[in-house]
Amino acid sequence: MENINLRSIRWESIKAVFLSIARSEKISRADISAETDLSLMTVGKVADALMDIQVIEQCKESKNSAGRRAGLLSIKKNIYSVILDMTSKDFSCCVMDLRLNPVDKIPYTYVDSMSLADNLDRFLQNVSSVLSRERKSEDCIGVGVAVPGAYIPKTKRTNCQDLPELDTIDLNETVGKYFPGLPLLIESAYSASAMSNAALISGYKEKVIFYWSVSKNGVHGAIIPHGNILQGAHYSAGNFGQVVIPSGVTLNDMIKKTNSVEDNATALVRSIHNVIRLADPDAVILECTMYENGKDFCNLIRNILIDEFRLPADAMPEIIVSDNDAHHAFRGLTIKLRKNWLHDRIFTEN
Repeated sequence: MENINLRSIRWESIKAVFLSIARSEKISRADISAETDLSLMTVGKVADALMDIQVIEQCKESKNSAGRRAGLLSIKKNIYSVILDMTSKDFSCCVMDLRLNPVDKIPYTYVDSMSLADNLDRFLQNVSSVLSRERKSEDCIGVGVAVPGAYIPKTKRTNCQDLPELDTIDLNETVGKYFPGLPLLIESAYSASAMSNAALISGYKEKVIFYWSVSKNGVHGAIIPHGNILQGAHYSAGNFGQVVIPSGVTLNDMIKKTNSVEDNATALVRSIHNVIRLADPDAVILECTMYENGKDFCNLIRNILIDEFRLPADAMPEIIVSDNDAHHAFRGLTIKLRKNWLHDRIFTEN
């Protein structure tokens, strides 16, 4: 039921306190107040209410502190999200905690003699079975599904050029059958990764950000004006791989792992430069998982942009190389599931 202790507090303030706790293993109310610029009284009121509804917990500080609410705050460790990776036939499941860390993985071996639909059912059945043995369903905030192409909510279908068999499957119905009653979020892996990366940029909700991803599934991206991904009329905005370069082919056709790193970098830089000129973003995020040394490839892109195209300083966006060690698609899906879960815990009557 709606938490009456939070009626007088702005949703943005509640989120700020929650996120401050989620970013830290343990944190004091005073440190949250300093980090969020909220009064200690507001922080205390939000923290007490979040403890009452079992969202956060506290442990005592090493020194003696008076009062029931004294101590350090942390996110409840037992609460989790289920992220299903369907970006290729190598399905997998990752369990994420509320601090956006992977805590468990359930792999799957694809059976070539079976259809993709039958493999998907077999995979989901196995995931459901494992989770029911090891975790409590009531601790799950929802299920996120990462797909290799655009997901179109109106038709409940994907548009995945690299995995066209997935387009024929109603993922809402198929996944929902194994996770009844849980919130379900289906999104392209690159859109989820884009939001995960953008959220790491200070003040990202006041900026225009472009995200570029180079992976085994091609070149993808996202346009993120003021904290929201631009989907487009047909959910194809940010499909940078379909940009035609001067040789008359698309980026997806041009950029191959078998090419030299320099050739791939040159082809990509030209397109990024043109997009910068057209849209004038505040920041460009580069992420590459096609190479084992993806950061090196992104740094090469960044250096070419700065050194060879010589954009004026006042027209050069911030060029950010993504941390490839993070599970960005999984983080992005969990961020959305977590936000919806928190809102429902506070404001929705059960």
